[in-house]
Amino acid sequence: MKKTFLLTALAFALIAAIPARAQGGCDDSPENPTLILAGLAGGAYAISSVRTRMRARRATKKTA
Repeated sequence: MKKTFLLTALAFALIAAIPARAQGGCDDSPENPTLILAGLAGGAYAISSVRTRMRARRATKKTA
């Protein structure tokens, strides 16, 4: 399940990055670098949060 989730997230990130090509420079660029960085940071935070919660659940199951 973990590998499937990571592969799906990677595929989604690659598909989302395909249309993000600059036209003629910074002034003519269709992508917004701030939004791209915010999306990457949000995804990294979400993955980190999910991993922390999963580890906490495993720890409580082992001690119970």
